Amino acid sequence: MPALLAAALAATVAAQQAKPIANWANLNQLVPGSEIRVTLATGRTQLGFVQRVTPESLAINAAASQETLSRQDIRRVELKKPGHRGRNTLIGLAIGTGAGLAVGAGVDAKSGPGIMFPDAGKAVLSPLGALVGTVIGVALPTGGWRDVYRAP
Repeated sequence: MPALLAAALAATVAAQQAKPIANWANLNQLVPGSEIRVTLATGRTQLGFVQRVTPESLAINAAASQETLSRQDIRRVELKKPGHRGRNTLIGLAIGTGAGLAVGAGVDAKSGPGIMFPDAGKAVLSPLGALVGTVIGVALPTGGWRDVYRAP
């Protein structure tokens, strides 16, 4: 089983290396409207949305205008990855609720007989755990940038 996992990992690495990051043709796979970040030879970074790619240039819709950037002026192109804030929020909610319920059940089990609110631990700590988990899920970083092209 470990040998099979190692072989699958090696195949994945080989497939990723088959498409070198220094290949301008990688930009042809960008869908018009994709959000990108372009680093120029001058060090300036340009944010925008892909309009079109030619063998000599990259046309983007920047914040203020449309720009056509020459291939020789481009050092790096990164694609914005989709965010998962909603997913992270729901995962945080589920984990927080479960943790609050478990701690609340432990607190309730330790309480003695004659307690006026025997399920107070679960009733208080479950929503509190849900709130804390949701806040953590919202705060987790999401998205990011992935290199599509880097000049040789």
